[in-house]
Amino acid sequence: MNGRIIRDIRAGRRLPKASELEAGFPFYWDSIRADMCIWVERMLRRKAEEPDPTWNRPRYLVALRSLRDGARDPRTTDERLVGLVLQVVDALPPWELTDHRRCRVYLSRLRSHLLPTDEESRRTPSGSADLDAGMGADRQAARVEADSLVRHPASIPPQANDPPQRMRDILVGRAWPEAVELMRGMPFFNGSLHEDMRHYAGRLLGGIERDGYKSDDWNDCEASIIHHARHLRQVASSRASTQWDLRPIVDRLMLAFPTAYHEGWLRCSYYRAALGVREAKVDVASTAVSLALVSAEAGSLAEADYQLIATALGWLAEVAACDPALVGQPRPIRCDAPAHTARHHGQALVDFLRMRPRRDGP
Repeated sequence: MNGRIIRDIRAGRRLPKASELEAGFPFYWDSIRADMCIWVERMLRRKAEEPDPTWNRPRYLVALRSLRDGARDPRTTDERLVGLVLQVVDALPPWELTDHRRCRVYLSRLRSHLLPTDEESRRTPSGSADLDAGMGADRQAARVEADSLVRHPASIPPQANDPPQRMRDILVGRAWPEAVELMRGMPFFNGSLHEDMRHYAGRLLGGIERDGYKSDDWNDCEASIIHHARHLRQVASSRASTQWDLRPIVDRLMLAFPTAYHEGWLRCSYYRAALGVREAKVDVASTAVSLALVSAEAGSLAEADYQLIATALGWLAEVAACDPALVGQPRPIRCDAPAHTARHHGQALVDFLRMRPRRDGP
């Protein structure tokens, strides 16, 4: 029975209880940060208790949101997370003993992996691929990450529940996710849609994205691409920009691409889905199904193809989460962003279906 519970927790189908964490069960999705995010989301959705003059609920909500935001950001150090968890502990109502126990587990695990305080040994300037691309003013890429710092590989403590190396490299800005990798569940560059779009605009301006394509394909649309890429870089650089600011820019950039530039069309289609465009979500699901079917019909369905199936199911789940036709019916719970909702539900469905034969078999 415990083995089944552990598999469900690691697959993201079940949030472990505080008592289970104390007993040594894994964190949700085998990640303490993912566990924090889901737990905080549940706390934020919980109905308010009866008014208690001794408890400051607004302070409690602020502490929860700070912990959630910190856990989502891959650049947040474990030491910083300890401080955020302590803020939640201070703000928790005294009668929530189970939540106090859960936070103690978080603190115990985080403190066992704290890093040295020497900043120079933990951080190094990033080297984005678009910094040195191009020579002229029009082709010089933006200095995407020159004014910030990312975590050095040595700063990541070895843990059995670390995500794959490729994913870690993308999350900390050491690797660039291709469009098809996004389709297969990889995160955005630096774990941020804004950062991904900003870096991508720099790659376009630096000419990096044109490698492998004929120069004639770009001649008639180069000026338009440069104009829209500069606009996208500017707007995506502001954390205050919303989906309504970014949607029209991505739309115009996508329409400016040459038809042969498949990477750009696919990437911008994924951006549009992540920005909440309903038809783009369906397009991404359709594309993922089409790519997976090629392997399925050839009789060679690989792990990457299961991720494509998860992408398709996940984006359809995200559509269902706000589908007016499902009013009064159960709908998928939405996460903070469409891409997070799609990744969560899609992976959960695929993992469940892959485990069914083992559960029901002899």
